[in-house]
Amino acid sequence: MYSDFDVSEAPMALSLFPTVPGAWPVFGHLSHLHTSPLSFLRGLSQYGPVAVVRFANRPVLAVTQPQLVRRLLTGDQHRTEKGGSVFDVMAETLGPDSLVTCPAAVHAQQRPLMQPAFSQESLSRYASVMRDAAVKVTGSWRPGQTVQMETAAHRIAALAVSRTLVSAPGAAQAAAVLAKALPDISRAMYWRSLAPGDWFAKLPVRVNRRYERQMAIARSAIDRVAVHYRSAGIDHEDVLSMVIAMCEGEPDPHQAVYNQTLTMLFGGIETTAAALTWTLRLIDQHQKVAARLQTELDEVLDGELPTHEDISRLTYTQQVITESLRLFPPAWVGTRMTTSPLEWEEEGISIPAGTELLFSPYALHRDAETFPRPDHFDPDRWAADRAGAAQRQGFFAFSAGRRKCIGDTFAMNEVTLALAIILSRWRLDHQSSNPSDQPIPRLILGPPATPVVVQPR
Repeated sequence: MYSDFDVSEAPMALSLFPTVPGAWPVFGHLSHLHTSPLSFLRGLSQYGPVAVVRFANRPVLAVTQPQLVRRLLTGDQHRTEKGGSVFDVMAETLGPDSLVTCPAAVHAQQRPLMQPAFSQESLSRYASVMRDAAVKVTGSWRPGQTVQMETAAHRIAALAVSRTLVSAPGAAQAAAVLAKALPDISRAMYWRSLAPGDWFAKLPVRVNRRYERQMAIARSAIDRVAVHYRSAGIDHEDVLSMVIAMCEGEPDPHQAVYNQTLTMLFGGIETTAAALTWTLRLIDQHQKVAARLQTELDEVLDGELPTHEDISRLTYTQQVITESLRLFPPAWVGTRMTTSPLEWEEEGISIPAGTELLFSPYALHRDAETFPRPDHFDPDRWAADRAGAAQRQGFFAFSAGRRKCIGDTFAMNEVTLALAIILSRWRLDHQSSNPSDQPIPRLILGPPATPVVVQPR
């Protein structure tokens, strides 16, 4: 995807940096990324601000310090492109022309077209839709019922995104289909990102078979939505309608609309569902936080459904969500490709063009200097009188710079409203909330199974 870059000097230059020990011949560090990816990524900082990791025989330079990653994503963003193993795999699934995967020049054209859909006026309008989605899903619960919370979270997110970002007839069905398919799709995307080339994708292993089966089902449903958008000629007043004209200028307009539809559904469902589920798990494990959160919900909502105006009043609720995103950011690993040399003089670091860079928000959020007691769930660290510049600069749940997630406020609002509706109306008896439960390695940091018995409050 980035063959125009001069990568001939990168491998030789990377030999000047410390190499993380434990690489296997041929496979490199893939065994660590398979068995214990989170602890492996977190441990990279002990080898310095940058260190070489091997994805099979491909050297990748891991950036381990929050201030350097902030510089990479902001001050030096014009010297990099979205690229590397993670985004190459995303481009294969979502297409190379979507808002998430497109090159910087295309992104500069697409984002302004989509930005009005995420204005304060639009977000205010979406709030009732988000609220109704959570009410509809939770309204189907019965006292004493065991609910798979991660599945319910996917349903809430799918309903919300299919009535806001992609709202044409058939979008709700397509979103529901994709919501069921996403765990298998995301898991396969992660494994494919670890292997150079396309050889792993061709192996007849279970993870690939599930990916192909689920993508085929999702592709059919989403394709019908794309056909409708191009043939109906109707402005649905959603994000996708805003970029249809731009898609018509693509070599394959139908494929371009399909890619944008898939990207919006993928981004709007998987990340939000993961954030909501992780937050509920953490609340259950910290009863003092749960009690304080419940008090705020009772005082602010007074038994009523939350509105857009209530979001800003639910300050502790948003602190809880932000702290959950710190500990378990859905986008837990990212890559970039340097398009020109990076010179970080103060650290004595010179990185050539054509270098693949790796960073992990999961690991960066556990930097002890930036976040004291990094493993401790402490929503108060985000209180206005405690959250300092270093802490805010070290937070990468939505990335940073020109490629920061366009839907960051959209997602925060949706999780806030869903959380408020669930916890103000239901008591959740978690059946498996062991802190030792491990996240499921996927492109999105997926929670483990989260069964709960629901009882009305």
